Amino acid sequence: MTALNKNIFEQVYNAREDEDLPSKVTQVICVLLQRGIMVSGFSATRELLVIHYTGYNSTKPVWALDFFEHIFMQETLFAMREKVKGVFILSDRNLIVPEDLYEEKEARKWLRRIHYTEAKESIESFRLEEDKATYLYAVAMGIMELIKINFKKAAVLALPVYHFRNTRKQSLYLQCTITGEQVCATLHNYSQLLWHRVFDYTCAEDIAYGIKHLCMENNISPSKIAFRCDAVSATQHEVLTMLSQYFPGIRSGKGTITNNWDAAISLSQLLLECVL
Repeated sequence: MTALNKNIFEQVYNAREDEDLPSKVTQVICVLLQRGIMVSGFSATRELLVIHYTGYNSTKPVWALDFFEHIFMQETLFAMREKVKGVFILSDRNLIVPEDLYEEKEARKWLRRIHYTEAKESIESFRLEEDKATYLYAVAMGIMELIKINFKKAAVLALPVYHFRNTRKQSLYLQCTITGEQVCATLHNYSQLLWHRVFDYTCAEDIAYGIKHLCMENNISPSKIAFRCDAVSATQHEVLTMLSQYFPGIRSGKGTITNNWDAAISLSQLLLECVL
């Protein structure tokens, strides 16, 4: 981890030692989070070449617009905007509405009632085809405008979109995405959605408790869950290692969690599939 100043830090993953690696990037995806951004670059053959993660500490508010403006201007992988294929946003203010009950205006009203949302904040949505529902989420003020100005041709989606496109024909399949401050967790049972949550955490124990509590509410034994977990940077590797003490079968991507960047590599690859 490199501290750019007392408030901002950066982590970089390179697939191999090659000074020209960034010049070989032809496709880019990025993830916008509370106090952070992950940017991943791929070759024309979809090989992951580089990941840049930049975050800032809690002395600044969540979704500080000046931070994202700065990264959009300075990030080398954004030099050619047309290479950016997808922008993903993680929002803890979300709502899933079954298609039989969905009416756009009413659903937006319900989201604003359930989660405090200012009038100028954007509410976005996408259809969950396999779950026969619509996913709505609120985006912090100014963020959508910033995305539209900078990445006119990129698809804009909620980060957990890949949770709903990677449902497996197996029982109790839990997918988690861990950031520096939050966890996005989705549980399916033979493609049937059981629950979806985005919640804050400060340590691995918080995540373990949150998942086990949700299991208890739904009369599910945690030991029966097939658990896959992805992350946005190498920092979360320690959290994942601690989680494996509570969930020994935890996996990242196609295998076990061994390398610091395994979980972020897995996330990058899964997100690229959502926009190509």
